Amino acid sequence: MVNGTVTFDITWDNSWNLETLGAPYHWDAAWTFVKWRECNAPISVPWTHGLLDTSFAAHSFGSLEPTRSDGFSVGIDSMPFNNGAMLRRVTNGLFPTQPYQTITLKLTNLPATGDYDIRVFGVEMVYVPQGEFLLGGTSERSAFNINGLPVLIKSEDAIQLNYGNSSTSLPDSFPKGYKPFFCMKYEISQGQYCDFLNTLSGTAPNLLFANEYNNYRNRVQSGGTPPDIYFSDRQDRANNYMNWTDLLAYLDWACLRPMTELQYEKACRGNGSYVQDEYAWGSTDITPITLISTPENGTEVAQNPGANCRYSANGLTGGDGGSGPIRVGIFATASVTSKQEAGSSYYGIMEMSGNLWEYAVIGHNLAAHNQYDGRWGDGYLDTLGYANTIRWPFPNVATNNGSVYKALRGGNWNSGINDLRVSDRYYHYHRYNERGYWSGGRGVR
Repeated sequence: MVNGTVTFDITWDNSWNLETLGAPYHWDAAWTFVKWRECNAPISVPWTHGLLDTSFAAHSFGSLEPTRSDGFSVGIDSMPFNNGAMLRRVTNGLFPTQPYQTITLKLTNLPATGDYDIRVFGVEMVYVPQGEFLLGGTSERSAFNINGLPVLIKSEDAIQLNYGNSSTSLPDSFPKGYKPFFCMKYEISQGQYCDFLNTLSGTAPNLLFANEYNNYRNRVQSGGTPPDIYFSDRQDRANNYMNWTDLLAYLDWACLRPMTELQYEKACRGNGSYVQDEYAWGSTDITPITLISTPENGTEVAQNPGANCRYSANGLTGGDGGSGPIRVGIFATASVTSKQEAGSSYYGIMEMSGNLWEYAVIGHNLAAHNQYDGRWGDGYLDTLGYANTIRWPFPNVATNNGSVYKALRGGNWNSGINDLRVSDRYYHYHRYNERGYWSGGRGVR
């Protein structure tokens, strides 16, 4: 740290920028943000979220460039608080591996002198461009439809939809997926959730810690050396035992937001055609992973031929074995050449079918959901560690009943194949706020 600046190295693998190379004209990026606290501060003192200088000249990005979260122009995050930078590759192309780039960010709220514990976080994201897409289906359970057919979403205007024997109306403020957004490339990992817990203060970490070590392949535990009290020896494994409260807290802390059901389907299907009963990769072909390589240290891969999804409750052979989620992005190896082989969505977003349920803001005309307008978190939580961004649909944390319904989409490692289908909404009225061995999540921006 020098005069309020933070310098660090960043890299991530399996990256791309296809903005000028062909459809779907999109890219991946790393949402990058900073938290800081005085070194001698007691654990009860909360971390401060770093605010970026709005002058581009104050920063240095190496061979990366910041791309605004609205996706239309290059620049620092467009929210008033300037609470992070969305960094993408400058050069168009595919980047399986990349050297580290040195980044310097100028913070406006970091004192120029003093001793501070500074932490930089990066979340891999995928840009989902603006455009029309098909929502819903014909045979999937409770799928959105109009007159029994998939719906062409061609704007963010208010819309009337059918589902099952009911109908719903969504206001123009409710995010429908037509406008561009970034979606987390992977489900929240156990390492990412530990990073989150380790920057919370007071009793907040205890309230948001599931304490399910070694149950259904969850390896998050406490008892580490401060300030890294929470840790996992399987950092890249998807984090299960998350409830709606946990997910919203993580997303608010990371300046992200919960996705809606409509955004989920857009992120899966893109602007491609509708395939009846399709999975996130656009076909009905699916093979469960049953054999995993050893050791599970972040390099493990599926060993049984053709595996592209974690589902069907089968216990894993090899690695740590057992029943539960697997490493995020495990099917995207150098040898695969298609979405189906990689188990990825149209845009390259991983595990949208299988592994862990995706929590989403329900697309129904309920008061608590209609108020949701897609605003981002600001990096700060309330004194208990809960999300507090206005107009988000919060559960009642004092009861097991979530009070506010949310949808579960995409199935999980314990699911049958119906649950994994892109437009299947059998669990669109998920009521409870429990921490399940099947539940995880990701956010958008």
